[in-house]
Amino acid sequence: MKKIILTTSLFIVLAAVIQSCTKDLNLKPTNDTTSDNVYATPAGYKQVLGKVYGAFALTGNQGPAGNGDVQGIDEGFSDFFRLFWKAQELSTDEAVISWGDVGIQDFHNMNWTSNNSFLTGLYYRSLYQITLCNDFIRECSDAKLGERGISGADAENIKQYAREARFLRAFQYWVLIDLYGNPPFVTENTVIGGPPPPRGTRSEVFNYIETELKAIEPSMPAAHANEYGRADKAACWALLARLYLNAKVYTGTDKYTDAITYSKKVIDAGFTLTSNYRWLMLADNDKNWGPTGEFIFTINYDGLKTTGYGGTTFLTHAPVGGSMPASTFGISGGWSGTRVTKNLPGVFTDITGATDKRAQFYTAGQNLEISNVTVFTDGLAVTKYKNVRRDSIIVNNVKVPAPGQSQDFSDIDTSMQKRYSGAVQEEVRPQL
Repeated sequence: MKKIILTTSLFIVLAAVIQSCTKDLNLKPTNDTTSDNVYATPAGYKQVLGKVYGAFALTGNQGPAGNGDVQGIDEGFSDFFRLFWKAQELSTDEAVISWGDVGIQDFHNMNWTSNNSFLTGLYYRSLYQITLCNDFIRECSDAKLGERGISGADAENIKQYAREARFLRAFQYWVLIDLYGNPPFVTENTVIGGPPPPRGTRSEVFNYIETELKAIEPSMPAAHANEYGRADKAACWALLARLYLNAKVYTGTDKYTDAITYSKKVIDAGFTLTSNYRWLMLADNDKNWGPTGEFIFTINYDGLKTTGYGGTTFLTHAPVGGSMPASTFGISGGWSGTRVTKNLPGVFTDITGATDKRAQFYTAGQNLEISNVTVFTDGLAVTKYKNVRRDSIIVNNVKVPAPGQSQDFSDIDTSMQKRYSGAVQEEVRPQL
């Protein structure tokens, strides 16, 4: 993908806001929510850890709109996965979208610039999530725990939370070097309110990601041993494998042998392929995690508390339109957006899915050829994501799949890393 160059204006703004406007530097916040009381207890630490993880799935503190984390972009557009998916997929010869939002067709037309709101939105979303991680890690220091009288098992648990935050930070730095090249570089040691941070070169940030992941990996929970949706050793190995796979792009030196080494660590960790490929994209796909599953690291959604227009809500609603019955997909209505170019169905000898279950296309009323990208019926639609469960219910004497918990917001989790056919497949470049 074409590298995007953006400025460090976000940090300049943050620095300006944080700088004191008065000579009294001992002022206390006027509201009652401060780090002193938020982090006063071990339970408080875990609640903030929830925010650090939740930033991958949520767009703000209210949801689905009205109090977004990232300003300058519609909150519904500002979801991490939705932005990442667009940057990764719409810029290829696989996918198109029919909408006319300013800048969205730039991906297909291959003429995006640094002013593209979707690319700046993803850039600031990743930096925002890094900022959350930095703040959380800073509060997990031995000095902070000592000040708050937290010790023993509680302190050890909090140190584990910090290691997970370091993984999440490394993940976002990988996104930034993969898409943008040389991002501003900040850690928990960066002075808040100081000068704008320097850019790190791709090679420098690559080395930092590698060092961080190798530093935390020995003390991370074993594969399958952490709570669902939280990082473990296998998540570290999978991210290292992805990092090494593209090392020549990032640093000029290939590390394919290291990519094989860490992929094998994942393969040997006991993950097994799900017996039915289509179960991976259903509302109860959390069943694909654990010692008998293939999910390594996921973004979790439940359709009730994760109310936003990104993530799998986007992946489920955007491909539904034309003559497609929305109820079949467990949703109240489609958004008539994404389709595939003829290149994707062209890799299958049978696009009906009868011989290869990965072929999940809707053809009725759809044209294989795309004459007009903005017309939904130009291009085959995709039926991959369905907000329904494996089990069935009876409706009007007919057995139908049981729906997810909400028809408006998806109950499907996103697999960011999974084992696939004897190798590690990184779903951070998600397929349609």
